[in-house]
Amino acid sequence: MDRHTKILIANPNSSTSMTDALKPLLADLISDRLELDFYTAPPTAPSSINDAETSAASTAATLPALSQFLSLAQDPLISQPVQYSAILIACYSAHPLTPLLRARVSVPVLNIFEASVIRARALGRPFGIVTTGRYWETALSEGMVDITADTLYGRDVGAGRDENFVGVRSTGLSAAELHSTAREEVDRRIIQASADLVREGAQVVLLGCAGMSGMEEAVLRGARLEAKEVQIVDGVRAGVEILQAWSRLE
Repeated sequence: MDRHTKILIANPNSSTSMTDALKPLLADLISDRLELDFYTAPPTAPSSINDAETSAASTAATLPALSQFLSLAQDPLISQPVQYSAILIACYSAHPLTPLLRARVSVPVLNIFEASVIRARALGRPFGIVTTGRYWETALSEGMVDITADTLYGRDVGAGRDENFVGVRSTGLSAAELHSTAREEVDRRIIQASADLVREGAQVVLLGCAGMSGMEEAVLRGARLEAKEVQIVDGVRAGVEILQAWSRLE
């Protein structure tokens, strides 16, 4: 009999609307073998994570609140059991919350940036990332180099720069602006960024923000401007599927 898996999807910003937007997009994954719970950072966390400063502020607000939610003891050096099979951090970055939480719990912890890269590398084709603000073009490119074996809960997915990695292209919008800006303008920017990646050789496009879940059609339209078809990787869905598979191996 398949093992029942219970995954916590933790949004490390304070936007409940972003958390709520993920629920219907993942509903088809839920079954008698998979349960999903959702957590949103407290109001003291930033409403959108746009750079290193807001990442640090997010960590400072979320780590103690999430630790309390998980009933973790005060000692950060103790790896403790929790009521979940795994935890997915729903921020598309090398978020500092990931390694800090990974050190405190005895279950796999993954963020959606890592999950999307695992999936893309498994596909073995050129891939690129369409993301939000311009800050992330550099930050995610540097983060690609840092995704190493010890980062990913002991699973070796390879280290260093990936020869299939085409690059990162931004929309110029923050995560919050993806949902506050007129949809036509959001689509226009995603279409342009996706077309740029495809022109540079990408055959797989990674959605570089949890807030982009459900916006796949704009990526496909961008690829079609270059008369191409692409495969899309949503890091949130990929993260759930990877963590469910890992939990079955425990």
